[in-house]
Amino acid sequence: MSALFEQFILESRELLEAAGAALLRLERAPTETAAVNDLFRALHTLKGATALFDMAPFTRMVHAGEDALMAVRDGRAVMNGDLADRLLDLLDIGTAWIDGLEHSQSLPDDADTRARAQEAGLRAALGGPAESMDGGTPAGFTWVDELSEAERAKAAGRTVTAIAYDPAEDCFFAGDDPLDLCRRIPDLLLLRVETAGAWPMLTDLDPYRCALRFRALSGASKDELTRLFRGVPDQVSLATVAIPAPSAPVPLAAPASLATAMLREQARILRLPGNDVETAARRPAVLRAVRNILAAEGRNADAPSLDRAADGPVDALIRCIESLADGPAAAAPAAPATPPLQARRTLRVDAERMDRLMALVGELVVAKGSLPYLAREAQQGRNADALAQGIKEANGRIDSIVGDLQDAVLRLRLLPLSRVFDPLPRLVRDTARRLGKPVELHLSGGETEADKDILDILGEPLLHLVRNALDHGVETPERRRAAGKPEVATLRVQAFQDSGGVVVEVSDDGAGIDAAAVRRKAVAQGALSAEQAAALSDTEALRLILLPGLSTSDSVSDLSGRGVGMDAVRGAVEQAGGRVEIASDSGVGTRFRLVLPLTMMVTRLVTVETAGALYGFPVTLVTGMQRFPHGAIRRMKHAESVVVQDAVVPLLRLRRLLNLPEDERERSGESVLLVDLGGQPVALVVDTFRERAEVVLKPMTGLLARLRGYAGTAVLGDGSLLLALNLRELV
Repeated sequence: MSALFEQFILESRELLEAAGAALLRLERAPTETAAVNDLFRALHTLKGATALFDMAPFTRMVHAGEDALMAVRDGRAVMNGDLADRLLDLLDIGTAWIDGLEHSQSLPDDADTRARAQEAGLRAALGGPAESMDGGTPAGFTWVDELSEAERAKAAGRTVTAIAYDPAEDCFFAGDDPLDLCRRIPDLLLLRVETAGAWPMLTDLDPYRCALRFRALSGASKDELTRLFRGVPDQVSLATVAIPAPSAPVPLAAPASLATAMLREQARILRLPGNDVETAARRPAVLRAVRNILAAEGRNADAPSLDRAADGPVDALIRCIESLADGPAAAAPAAPATPPLQARRTLRVDAERMDRLMALVGELVVAKGSLPYLAREAQQGRNADALAQGIKEANGRIDSIVGDLQDAVLRLRLLPLSRVFDPLPRLVRDTARRLGKPVELHLSGGETEADKDILDILGEPLLHLVRNALDHGVETPERRRAAGKPEVATLRVQAFQDSGGVVVEVSDDGAGIDAAAVRRKAVAQGALSAEQAAALSDTEALRLILLPGLSTSDSVSDLSGRGVGMDAVRGAVEQAGGRVEIASDSGVGTRFRLVLPLTMMVTRLVTVETAGALYGFPVTLVTGMQRFPHGAIRRMKHAESVVVQDAVVPLLRLRRLLNLPEDERERSGESVLLVDLGGQPVALVVDTFRERAEVVLKPMTGLLARLRGYAGTAVLGDGSLLLALNLRELV
């Protein structure tokens, strides 16, 4: 993927996200000028970016959205739900096209058809047909009727395309080059360059503003010309016109090319009256212009003659330029083929964080410099105490720098949670409209940072929770009125850092979760016996909704009801080493809390030893460590259990889960690790407790990657190997 195209993909995504956010703001407050300006700016920039890469359907579609927004800004239309739906659909198509461009580097085959459909839909939403590039009619091209016979001769007897190009005055600042565009008109039959208005005095002429307009006839089709002028569709009108044949043939000299006219104009500039100082001031500008014209025409071989005349008399330079104007104009070389693009993962990094990283690398290099000196001291048999002290000091410095370096590297990957919050307003808006439930969304804590991998995992669970809150939690307006609540429900999503991790809460003021109904559903589906369900507290009963296949909804919709959403939430959060907490008050509302580590690169584990090997479990899943005497373990057939805080907890043995030999040694009791597997407490017998450790996990590769019970491996400080276990898969 070229650097320019990669930048286009990144910036287009940001522009589409910014446009979506601004559009939602505008729908809520149609008179908010800032929202209109933000949306218009995003669309205008996106239009220019797509035009740069020759994506005519994309440019056409975005231009149609820009026209609709201009109607809103000018007061000719009102931003209502229908128009907002049309514009949001446009942004969705744009997002899908950008995703496709990243992988296939081309728009879909139906892109032009979809672009035209979007354009027609926007015109309908505005209450009638809107002006477009194809909307020009011969009635707006009276200049064609005023052409002389000599100007008509080349197109006489043909049906051609008339072009009226009125560049914006500030077109140069937008990166447009009107002359270059006209030079590239295919099958150019006529080109007229006219002043757009009264020509100002030379002293009042602003060279940075375009004061020209262009009229042309071309034998090319309107579609071909539309692609050529894709970057300035609002400044160009096209019409198909028939040029009648002349009554008598008119001899016509071959027209001079546009490059020839431009070169002759540079020679004329050098002939303008003025003193020697003024003429000398014009010479560098003329030379630059002539060199650029030659380069654009592919005539680099003619440049040496210009260089020889550049330092000579003005008359000699004028003659040289005129001779270049009389020479053949070479066709512009074809652009080299673009190599196949490959999608790459990208991550934008704050410059200050990169600077800190480089500073730490410099400190590490300096600290490393003391090691050769200590090595020489050791070889020479110097004082052992002094040598030990030097090694200790060097180790302390390097250890401190490595710790800071690790922190700096981790912070390179930190991104704000606003990345996963940004899609939520659109989701809430569309879902609430479908369900007929007015909902007000409150977002806070978007600036809270977490590792990019955490954000990638968090996105889907967050969408599940928000959809469930809208579908299950929030009541209809009628039920809310009956319960004495405001018709507009409140949905809150907030994030904050706590105890070195990230907490994301999703809460609503809806009907809440009925713990008794959850118990009944669990019993009906065979997840628990009636006695087990009755023994659960309300808090424990609420966690049953995290079990696979258990849903409290009586009907299945495209939003929820299949019993897989909350199980997916739990699975994703536990995969990241986190946990899910649930709190609900019937009739008041529900709160889901996702507790996640700050990063997945460094994992905090509780380590244990079993059968001579070291194993690790995520700290977030471990609720305690205890030793139980043999008499405290209850046995029923092959099942074992223990009582923990007045609750019966199933007991498993790690040796059996891993198919390791039984421990034949006599023990006074068992070392038991207490873990929480998505609301289900489990007691796990291990041989020995070890210390907690922060490790960098390496995932299993090759055939071992299929062993889902193992999360990865890590090397500890003493060189020993640790296996991190996925206990949920083992169980």
